[in-house]
Amino acid sequence: MKQLSAKTSPLNSLFFYMIGQASWYLSQGLQIVLFPTILILMLEVSPSNYGLAQVSLLAPSIFLIVLGGTIADRTDTRVLLCFVHLLATMPLFLILFAIHFNFLSYELMIFYGLIMGCASAFALPSRESLLTSISQGEIQRTVTIAMITQFGFQLIGMSVGGLADNLGVFPLIIAQGFSLMIGAFFSLKLPKPSFKKEPFKLKKIKDEMIEAFIEVKNSKEIFPVSLSMIMVGLCFMGNNLVTLPYITTERYGFGSTGFAIVSACFWMGTLSSNSILAIKKDIKRWGTALMIAMSSGLPILGSLYFEMPFYIFCFVIFSWGCGAGVVIAMGRTITQTFAVESHRGRMLSVYTLAFMASGPIGAIISGNIIEKYSLQTNILITSSIGIIFIAILSLKTNIWKIKSPN
Repeated sequence: MKQLSAKTSPLNSLFFYMIGQASWYLSQGLQIVLFPTILILMLEVSPSNYGLAQVSLLAPSIFLIVLGGTIADRTDTRVLLCFVHLLATMPLFLILFAIHFNFLSYELMIFYGLIMGCASAFALPSRESLLTSISQGEIQRTVTIAMITQFGFQLIGMSVGGLADNLGVFPLIIAQGFSLMIGAFFSLKLPKPSFKKEPFKLKKIKDEMIEAFIEVKNSKEIFPVSLSMIMVGLCFMGNNLVTLPYITTERYGFGSTGFAIVSACFWMGTLSSNSILAIKKDIKRWGTALMIAMSSGLPILGSLYFEMPFYIFCFVIFSWGCGAGVVIAMGRTITQTFAVESHRGRMLSVYTLAFMASGPIGAIISGNIIEKYSLQTNILITSSIGIIFIAILSLKTNIWKIKSPN
């Protein structure tokens, strides 16, 4: 592969990358609060319909994220990221018009979810494939900085989203769109690819996507980690997306402020654990750290079966977020480290697909169990599924033995 000269300094590259990261996740933080606010409080949808709406945000990734990774491996990811940021602003303008002219509906929110899901399917692998090129050999440190930026600006977005009770959603949706436009601008300031990429050929796209799955299957590090992400999607993501909003409203009677507080507690946990990881850079047993953190999430999930004061509930969610931060950081570090350079975008996409595909299934399962039975029944069932997954991973894979190659 022919090396290309890069005019952007490593420090500037990291800075521009993190601005783009911040802009995307500030918008996502706002969405985390505004999406349930519009659906549950304004449109008053049922739990099963809300679960389906969450699926609309995640489902496009099932079909498109590996394609997105394939395109990222074959195109200038700076231009692709710019386009995706601009694409993500379009449904926001549609919602603004719908609110102003009074035609906001459940179907429109499903359309919004699908467009945002499509944008995410191309944004995530593009951004991930750039991460290694700007890391200057310090991949765990760079991944951790990226995650601190992600979680920090998600928290800011969620905090601002909590103002919806007083300001309404209209000005906050405008802020969401403005954030995405900033990201589009700084995407073009990222460095050019460090090597000449093979030209994108539509006829070969199917074979290249299949190659990604084969490479992941053949990797004794990435394959078990990808399997673990299926459990994360089914048991943790589904409950995070559906169960927590309904606990917040049904047990505690809160609106968008409650959504913001609970979401902020979770992401403050992830931010805290990643801040510790940024300081403690000598972790070598990556697989052990991932499995301990993932296992700790099951008793925390099980504790939600019981009613508790709101401040204890918030502490439980914060603890859950701490474990989630370690799981995400270790999973991404392992995948970034052991991915084949020529297939990096695609292999990262397969890893992401594992929880993006299982997440919507988890949301549908949780929504339907809650509607037909109860919150407690859903927690019991999903916790039991998690225990089975942990046992299978421990007995059938070498995930506990994955270590840093250095």
